[in-house]
Amino acid sequence: EILPSGEWPENFSMLNFEDLSLHFAPTLFKAEAQPSTLLADVMSGLRFSAAQDDLLEAIEHCFDEVSGVPVLDEERKCIGVVSRKDRDKATNGLKSPVSEVMSSPAITLSADKTVSDAAVIMLKKKIHRIPIVNDSNAVIG
Repeated sequence: EILPSGEWPENFSMLNFEDLSLHFAPTLFKAEAQPSTLLADVMSGLRFSAAQDDLLEAIEHCFDEVSGVPVLDEERKCIGVVSRKDRDKATNGLKSPVSEVMSSPAITLSADKTVSDAAVIMLKKKIHRIPIVNDSNAVIG
């Protein structure tokens, strides 16, 4: 029988999500980002953004520092996210418009949600980043 590291006295079929989350929490969460920590306390500010009609070459420099860039409309609302992986799938390389490769619609959260809320959504939706929005749905982080 193969078991993950740690003591597991019962059969896996008897475990529930809470058991697994308690066991793996020290591995999954950084000390400053415990599950109950608010996203406002751990998010980074908005450093880069793109418009859907931008060419990938206009935002290429962003990927030197971040792995994904939110795509904003005229009202600064998030309509999608473009990642390095999305960029690599572009049919015309860096001459492709952001709208061709971005993941849309964007999945966003407010700053008053917790790290745990974000982790659950990221696992369920199989995404790697979540833009944080204010009450007006404008991206803030």
